[in-house]
Amino acid sequence: MTREEYVKTLEKYVAEKVVDDKQDNYYDGYFDGLKCAADLAEKLDEPKKVVIPEFIANDIKYHKKCGYTLLGALGSAFDQGLESDVYCWFFADDGSVKKYINAWNNGYEVEKEKKYRVKLPGLIGSNGQQYISKSMEDKLFACAYRDYLEQEFTKEELEEFPNWVQQLEFEEVEDE
Repeated sequence: MTREEYVKTLEKYVAEKVVDDKQDNYYDGYFDGLKCAADLAEKLDEPKKVVIPEFIANDIKYHKKCGYTLLGALGSAFDQGLESDVYCWFFADDGSVKKYINAWNNGYEVEKEKKYRVKLPGLIGSNGQQYISKSMEDKLFACAYRDYLEQEFTKEELEEFPNWVQQLEFEEVEDE
């Protein structure tokens, strides 16, 4: 039973008091209690949505679209074994399976991937911090911060850069 169904049921019982108002005041305390319970039930919080990685969200979407039950989706992940990112995610953290179940039942939010800027060492005579930028042709070059240039990269993108980039200082970009 959902919270809304529970509140409606209580309100139905309270409404019956109006219909049965011919009775004496014997049941007034009972109906006042029902009214109080309905008021409290309306104040209950919905379960919080868990934050999961995008590949887990895709797995849940896929299994729901294909008509799997929760048990079937979990079984599917465990049948794939070590080749599966989902399987590995389950064992990366003690609470992962619980998060998956919670996401399946209550909904979820997709984890935003962290982005980084690659700082270049201070250059003599430069005014301001310089970062590695990427052009439309995927060529790397140094430039002071510019909004129109791609200067924010995910960990995966950084791993594709040449080795000398890995040795520079990374600055995590704050969400706006």
